[in-house]
Amino acid sequence: MIQKITLLNDEGIPIFFHNFSGSSNEDENYQLIASYFDQICRFTKYGFKESLNTLRMNKSVFYFYTHPASNYHLIIKCDSRVDKKKLKKRNLDSIAVKVFDKFLTKFQKELNNFNGNFSQFKSFSSDIHEIVRSKGFLRGFELNPRISRF
Repeated sequence: MIQKITLLNDEGIPIFFHNFSGSSNEDENYQLIASYFDQICRFTKYGFKESLNTLRMNKSVFYFYTHPASNYHLIIKCDSRVDKKKLKKRNLDSIAVKVFDKFLTKFQKELNNFNGNFSQFKSFSSDIHEIVRSKGFLRGFELNPRISRF
């Protein structure tokens, strides 16, 4: 199932991170890793004129989605078993579209006046849970206790 979601702005700066495992959403490496993935995506786009859609590793699969209007990027980390279950990329794309619609609407003012304060986006974790849960991708994960339930 989905393990982590990272949202990067159009400059490749990670502005939101959510960990579905119930452990802390403060992962000290997420900014470094997200920036690295952004560079890989840019390399494939400009070097090969193609887009990176998935990256498979032994234990994980990373799905990449770029919002067409804003050029913001969403990186979804899933357990490798998701790929073996033939999870369709379109289902994850559907989640990405909903995440972007909600995030860009909810934080339009903050994004227009972005000053580097990432904490203003933390409240989006509850929205992420609802979007992902509605698509059935949260089985096996408990809701992070720091996130209020609806």
